[in-house]
Amino acid sequence: MTRRLRTARRLLLPLTFLVLAGCGGDEEVAGGSTDLPGPVPAGVEYADPPSTSLPAPPFRGELLDGTPVEGRELWTERPHLVVFTASYCDRCREIHRAAAEAADAFEGAAGLLGVVGEDDRTGAAEYANELELGHPVAVADERTWRNYAAREPGLVVLVAKDRVVRGWPRGANATELERALGTLIER
Repeated sequence: MTRRLRTARRLLLPLTFLVLAGCGGDEEVAGGSTDLPGPVPAGVEYADPPSTSLPAPPFRGELLDGTPVEGRELWTERPHLVVFTASYCDRCREIHRAAAEAADAFEGAAGLLGVVGEDDRTGAAEYANELELGHPVAVADERTWRNYAAREPGLVVLVAKDRVVRGWPRGANATELERALGTLIER
């Protein structure tokens, strides 16, 4: 073995560790699991949804970082605004921002979930990075969209305690969404 080859072999192991450390996969993905809400704040209580509310259809999706998510795990604990959106929908950006503003007003007592279609997975990653909302985005199949009557992007649905409380087919402003959340959140 030549001296050059021995030197290269001795450097290979440390270089391999450096490369792996730099590509460790610890990067946060916008719209991924690190954007899921934390524990419900202390002292927050929730009102029951109106008795006229319909049962929330089952929801299963995958966050942008590949983490599986189920609606029941999210909105049984706290009310959520669910925004059916698309990366190519310009008006959806404003709708999603308004929903984030409304949810953020309750400092962890309310949640927000963006939902894109399966064919928009790549675009959704760019969309989540651009918006920087700090809330998860899930990829869901067409059946899920149909179950929530989301015929096109821009629909906002308020879900609480596994019930659909209200929907806004063309989106809503932050004040309207905050008011609707406020009927369910008691401090």
